[in-house]
Amino acid sequence: MPQIDYPVNSAEALPPGSLPPLRQAVSRTDRVREALRQAILEGALQPGKPLVERELAEVYGVSKTPVREALKQLHSTGLVEINAYQGVSVRRPDNRLVQELYAARCAAEPEAVRLGAVRLGAGAHAAARQALQDATTLIGSGETRGLGIANRRFHRELYSACGNSFLCGFLDQLQDLTAFVAGLGWRLHATWEEEAAEHAAILEAMEQGDGPLVERLTRAHIEKAKQTISRALGDGLGDAR
Repeated sequence: MPQIDYPVNSAEALPPGSLPPLRQAVSRTDRVREALRQAILEGALQPGKPLVERELAEVYGVSKTPVREALKQLHSTGLVEINAYQGVSVRRPDNRLVQELYAARCAAEPEAVRLGAVRLGAGAHAAARQALQDATTLIGSGETRGLGIANRRFHRELYSACGNSFLCGFLDQLQDLTAFVAGLGWRLHATWEEEAAEHAAILEAMEQGDGPLVERLTRAHIEKAKQTISRALGDGLGDAR
């Protein structure tokens, strides 16, 4: 395909220094969203917990506007539910959610990881290995509240190696909800050590550059997690079957 050269009107070019520098400002909405996100993922806010704007505004010392915007953003990730009659609350996961969430992951993530292994070839994957080590440290110390986030980081290091922004964007959208569902499953039936061993095998295949193997291992890992979590949530919380 020939390269397309877009014309540039030099007369309209911006001179150096004509725009202010980027600043690392974090809005109140961002701070509230991240605080609530962490509280939900770590289990401080349980499924079904009402999220009242006025109460949250008092807790965080802000007006209701950033709280309202933060809740809207969390709703887009699937972590909270908005009901016209009951207001906003932490999502109550059920078996249908687990099935659909993990089916979506299974449709995209094994292929993304395979592409990453082929693209990188054999060699060390330092970022993924560090994420795996961080998760292992959390398990060893008993500080497992942050394990879901650490595991999501490990998975992202692997699938982002594919270099496909569309695949990565789709899987990124599932990250928080996956961590949330997995965390609930672990609190009912802990499978940390088993999953850590599966992660280690996936990473080894990745570092060998073995695309077919890493795809098979990733698919089996996701399918097994789906079955385990569905069973745990069905036994512990009830489901929508």
